[in-house]
Amino acid sequence: MHEQTLELRGIRISHLLTYLVECGGEIKGQAADEPGREDLPLVVCGNQWEAELMREETVTITSRFHVNAVFIRFTSEQEDVLTQLLQRFRIKVIRVGG
Repeated sequence: MHEQTLELRGIRISHLLTYLVECGGEIKGQAADEPGREDLPLVVCGNQWEAELMREETVTITSRFHVNAVFIRFTSEQEDVLTQLLQRFRIKVIRVGG
């Protein structure tokens, strides 16, 4: 089993779920039955891969600037499947500062 955990800051859980679905995944469990409900952990399953949104934390950058941090664990039996998924997913979560 191959796995990698990512910490993503400043991106809403609903957006992360959308990106995972766009990568070929399907939301499993209660979140699939009740859109907008985002009780963690959430699982998204794709063809030979799985992503688990494990937890969300608030990160303090400065005394007035706080952002969310979501931890996602990606797993797959095949390393190349995981590598391709992570490449596609990272493109979707790119944020350009301004």
